[in-house]
Amino acid sequence: MTMPIPPTFDVAGSLVDDVHAATAQQVLSRAKAARLRPLCLCQSPGVEMYIAAAGHDLIVKRMPGTAGWHDHRCRSWLPPGELSGYGAVAERSIVDNPADGTTAMRLGFSLSKAGNRAAPEPSDSLSNTVQADGSKLSLRAVLHYLWDEAELTSWHAAYAGHRSWAVVYRRLRAAVDGKLVRKNPLAASLFVPEPFSADRKTEIEQRRIKAWAPARRQPGKTTKFLIGVGDIKAIEPASHGFKMQVRHQPGHPWFLDEDLYRKLTKRFATELELWQMADPGEVRLVAVATFSVSRAGYANVEQLSLMTTDHNWLPFTSDADRTLIATAIEEERCFRKVLSYNGSATALASLVFTDTTPAIAAFIDRPAGETDDDSSIAGLPVWNWRTDEDMPDLPSPLSW
Repeated sequence: MTMPIPPTFDVAGSLVDDVHAATAQQVLSRAKAARLRPLCLCQSPGVEMYIAAAGHDLIVKRMPGTAGWHDHRCRSWLPPGELSGYGAVAERSIVDNPADGTTAMRLGFSLSKAGNRAAPEPSDSLSNTVQADGSKLSLRAVLHYLWDEAELTSWHAAYAGHRSWAVVYRRLRAAVDGKLVRKNPLAASLFVPEPFSADRKTEIEQRRIKAWAPARRQPGKTTKFLIGVGDIKAIEPASHGFKMQVRHQPGHPWFLDEDLYRKLTKRFATELELWQMADPGEVRLVAVATFSVSRAGYANVEQLSLMTTDHNWLPFTSDADRTLIATAIEEERCFRKVLSYNGSATALASLVFTDTTPAIAAFIDRPAGETDDDSSIAGLPVWNWRTDEDMPDLPSPLSW
């Protein structure tokens, strides 16, 4: 079994493999003050990186436009833009700034509302998902980006049994560090339910109330929205409209009016069916929503998007997609799951195997004749499963 390359950096002549160690933080601090660029040693002679703040620590991040320069087993490598929806938004609606270590995000939805404007369509309706110029992120694209940044789309065998909601929560909170929307920290607008513990119920409630306070509606004032990401337990009728029961957040569902619920069931019929028809616990329904808070303290959803994942929090879009993921996990393979972001006019890879040399793009029902050479794309060999035939053997690790 091929494992990912452990991150090792050359920082002003010092080798750093754990950026969070106290000695490494000192080395990074001196290098940042001197405006020195670390080198990622996944390749020789090294790939230039930059130093950025993440919470109370300094971390090492990939320079813009250099993802393909890294070894495909390196955490800083990304699949080529032709294979995923990220390629359409990178450096346009997601702009890294190595000078100050921040990332500017251009959103295609609002985080505030003045007056009594009509509620918008559910996010990711066909009219606003596929941006003609890829210049702004849909709500789903924000979720996909955070999932990628949190490395929840990466998999190797050592992760098995170690991905709880606590891990998802911690990684999503870390992923949002340094992300800006109109020069404001996205972290202040992101709400992810804290892993629930009955012993800490009161203090968890206190932190939730504090986190929701900026979105509390006040007469005559502009309403601010939070972006919530949650694991949905149930969608049920309420006295007015419907409510989404969110795991780890007992007693505080997210409320939807009847019109939004009707549009939700139409736009996300596939996601809802995949979730409802699966055995309990096998498929998770992740919601990302903008919401405000009523004066009574309840969340009212403004826009919404849904994403299905397996029990390891790996996203999938169809039964075949889920089966390919399950097969790869069963065979203890290493891979990156590919996400669509704003959508794509061409067929996207399902995942990319990273334990082969080179990496291999895995497709499901890739149309024949899409390019002059169906055996490769963006320099990577192609594995394709035509679902009207038996699934071919997965490509062998280490070599094609």
